Amino acid sequence: MLVFVSCSKNRFKIDTANVNVNIKIERFDRDLMSLDTANLDKGISVLKKKYGDFFPQFAINVITLGSPDSTKFVPKLKAFMQDSMVREVYKETQSVFADVSDIQKETNDAFKYIKYYFPEKKIPRIAMHISGFNQSIVATKEVESISIDNYLGADYAPYKQIAYNYQLQNMTRSKVAPDIVLGYLMTEFPFQSNGQLLASILSRGKTLYLQSICMPQRSEADLMGYTQKQEDWCVKNEKQMWTYIVENKHLYSTSQLITAKYVNPAPFTTYFSEDSPGQAAIWLGLQIVKSYMKSNTNVTLPQLMKENDYQKMLEDSNYKP
Repeated sequence: MLVFVSCSKNRFKIDTANVNVNIKIERFDRDLMSLDTANLDKGISVLKKKYGDFFPQFAINVITLGSPDSTKFVPKLKAFMQDSMVREVYKETQSVFADVSDIQKETNDAFKYIKYYFPEKKIPRIAMHISGFNQSIVATKEVESISIDNYLGADYAPYKQIAYNYQLQNMTRSKVAPDIVLGYLMTEFPFQSNGQLLASILSRGKTLYLQSICMPQRSEADLMGYTQKQEDWCVKNEKQMWTYIVENKHLYSTSQLITAKYVNPAPFTTYFSEDSPGQAAIWLGLQIVKSYMKSNTNVTLPQLMKENDYQKMLEDSNYKP
């Protein structure tokens, strides 16, 4: 039994030394904010050439200034760059993220796993940007970039005005590498759901399971964005949570309202105790996927990610909390 558990737990552990991935985090934040505001046309041309499809995506959908090709874009960008709040936030990011070699290494190591197990997948360029506290991850065909002004620390004063208390614990530097990897996996392996709660939690559970393989040094609590206390609550109440879902016939419910209360970010999971963390049903989905992979040692990671028969997965998992 000890040998079986050990092998099932570590069967995806690999030596990544010879996997050819060499990510260099690109500092779009610095490239943008260091432009000469007296000659922005030239600077914009440089950014277009260097960052390809990412730059218009950033301009239109992140800082919402419109197309870089618009005649109105230059004065709008200049106003953005000279805005006092933007300048202050940028200054703080340059302090917190002065050296990102640790983030780069952890990200690179994770993508080596992805390249090894999914050699057909294209490894994106990784960049950092500031967004004025806008969306954290921006992914295009060529570039994936993370908004580092969303990771300045739980005690960063401006966050009190824009974020709920339960969100603050994940607005820290240590979450950058996991969020880069998760953002990529969610893009490459989008959630497949038939509308049922079961499909929602197992689809998300598959992604988290793959992330845990790619980042073996990270705990489940890290990957879920939980404190250790929140993780401990889930472990202690795993059986009760599962029993509640099954007995209330929620597992196969297609109600978006019911599913949202189980899986959407929140201070706690509505159907469970107020001591529970948010998205606790996704944590259950991860446990079911782990049980499935332990019970089916012939299943490869590519096969897992392609498996969308969630009822079969549940039955084959031998899940018994």
